Amino acid sequence: MIETSKPVNSLEDSNIQIQVKDCYKIYKRGEIEVVALGGLKCNFNKGEITVIMGPSGCGKTTLLNMIGGLDQLNSGQIIVGGVNIAKLSKKELEKYRRDRIGFVFQFSSLIPELTAEENIRLPLILTTGINAEKKEYISELLEVVGLTDRKTHRPDELSGGEQQRVCVAAALANKPDIILCDEPTGELDSITKLKIMDLLRKIIETYPEKTMIIVTHDPELRVIADRMYYIRDGNISHQFSKEEMEKMKANYNNTSTSINNISQNGGNYEEFLIELREIDHMVKAKINKIEKKIHPI
Repeated sequence: MIETSKPVNSLEDSNIQIQVKDCYKIYKRGEIEVVALGGLKCNFNKGEITVIMGPSGCGKTTLLNMIGGLDQLNSGQIIVGGVNIAKLSKKELEKYRRDRIGFVFQFSSLIPELTAEENIRLPLILTTGINAEKKEYISELLEVVGLTDRKTHRPDELSGGEQQRVCVAAALANKPDIILCDEPTGELDSITKLKIMDLLRKIIETYPEKTMIIVTHDPELRVIADRMYYIRDGNISHQFSKEEMEKMKANYNNTSTSINNISQNGGNYEEFLIELREIDHMVKAKINKIEKKIHPI
């Protein structure tokens, strides 16, 4: 039997799409154990973009893979729409990925022989098939990503940014609840990156019933985030709430900094705040380590 979460009561709780509870993931390399997630806890809301940042090897991509049903936990719960996906069978996970998850990766995963429109249609052809309603939706997606006039072009006839737009549209083809992006701007130049950032923000505003999670090393993506999580050593080291992100964006506006010129005019306030929180996390971790040596359990 599939486990479900407790019913939610408050308006804030009712907006939660994903609950990550006490998640542990340990990889074994010979006799060495690597803790990728160490009891991590966090939530993700409908109608929001959550950006996850942290150093390489901190566990952020592992978390994305767990939410996407690509890997399984050692222990803990990931509750999506009331269902604990950590308890699903392989067959149930396949259906979950097909019906509820859209993936956008760093590198283009387009089929070179297919046109932009055909690449967007492909997920539907391989699963539920195409009908008149779905054809209309594909046309809608092409318009949303700004590629209506490029729909008959193959990947080698498209720019890097246009290819990534096709990937975003393909991720939306099955109308998933959750969009998972792994370094979606990692291979793009600065101008193209800003266009993709604009597009990702437009997607969540166009389809507010969806939840978008972005894993990245790029601090500039904070401009489009509703909230941010920082992961270090398999746990959330610190986070910025929706209210804090709104204050940051107000600071961008007050300093004439926008999504179109953020790369030239970084916000010193938020960068300083992020640095302080990182220092705070390291100091607390050091104190905890010393205390365990002085007062071992």
